[in-house]
Amino acid sequence: MAAAARVAGFPAVRLASRLQLATSFFPQPSSSARRGGRRAGSAAGPPPALTADVRVVIRRHFPKVAEDIALRRRPARGLRGPGRVERALADDVLPVVGHPFDRGAVAAAAGEICAHVAAACADPRVASGGVRVLVLVDTFACPVVLRPRPPCKPMWSGAGVKNTVVKADDPCAGLEPGSGLPAAAAKEQPRPIGVIGGGRPEPVEERFRGWVPW
Repeated sequence: MAAAARVAGFPAVRLASRLQLATSFFPQPSSSARRGGRRAGSAAGPPPALTADVRVVIRRHFPKVAEDIALRRRPARGLRGPGRVERALADDVLPVVGHPFDRGAVAAAAGEICAHVAAACADPRVASGGVRVLVLVDTFACPVVLRPRPPCKPMWSGAGVKNTVVKADDPCAGLEPGSGLPAAAAKEQPRPIGVIGGGRPEPVEERFRGWVPW
């Protein structure tokens, strides 16, 4: 548990994206079919002639979230150029996309999206019926964790390092002058005792020999 608590999680990072484009043209229905559709109340039918429905669906797989943005009943002549489609994406699609990585995936595929939508809106078949374009963007992401940095080692002062280098390079550094031994070893040598009896008082017999009455 302690090791898991020290690991900090970060938001998902997109690894790859996949773009799929599909186009459908719908012929203009007859007048009787239009009246029947109105009576049935089907408001979500195919787009009328000279109009286009552009549906942008973004599916994020980690986690599984889908965003569906539809540009419905747009005049086809207003989307015939890639520049016009790009402005429509920038004004009506990208601001609605919630996740920043999903916005990046749509922006990266904007060139293909604009070219495909512009070609569909310039197709002669829109004169007899509307066109519907499906833009499906799949984004694949995975969560990324960041492990904490190891603690830094304490920094030694420059003077200490300099003295250490000098002592390591000089084989005679730290020796007691004239002894050839390290100073610490020279200080730890026992003091000399001297000649046995040299510092002790002489016996009484030796001091008074020659004049003691007995």
